[in-house]
Amino acid sequence: MTGFYDPAQRDPSVSRRPQNRRDDAWIEDLLLRVPLGRVATVYRSGDGRVWPFVTPLAFAYRPEARDLVYHTNVVGRLRANTEQAEAEGHPATFEVTETGALLPSNSPLELSVQYRSVIVFGTARLLHGEDARAALTTLSERVFPGLRVGTHTRPITDADLARTAVYALSIERWSGKENWADGAAQEDGWPALPAHLATPLLPGSRA
Repeated sequence: MTGFYDPAQRDPSVSRRPQNRRDDAWIEDLLLRVPLGRVATVYRSGDGRVWPFVTPLAFAYRPEARDLVYHTNVVGRLRANTEQAEAEGHPATFEVTETGALLPSNSPLELSVQYRSVIVFGTARLLHGEDARAALTTLSERVFPGLRVGTHTRPITDADLARTAVYALSIERWSGKENWADGAAQEDGWPALPAHLATPLLPGSRA
């Protein structure tokens, strides 16, 4: 199996299951609708060891810039990772998921869940000055629809920008997948599932 996947030879944004792939318009719609995601970065220590990290956070997609913006504490692993190669940016992957119902089955390999997901591949960098202010404004207004920075809140000050780290992840490739089946496949020759295993919704899911 080691020869099956090599990112240098096979585009990692291409899903193995074409029936689940979704187009660019579908991907953009999900990125504009879901406010929370997870960004993956790595840290390379002085001895050459690589330490991967995943950070959950709120984000905003900016179609006009074709990037994702987010912010974290002014210090921490995400900033340290991103700043390792600030001049050219830090390779990063971002994941966004929307979940529905759990799909029980009498086959252990068919147990499933309704999901819609996007994986973004790109380059992250730290923003400064007016670029950081604009990104933080977009992020605030996206996570809180109807809110306007400077109208419903005070303006974002230079002191505010000194207390946080704001990032932009430029999108190079992306992949959208969906499996929203009504139910999971069942295996012949086994009895139907008990009533108490009726399809439940996951916490925080969206029907």
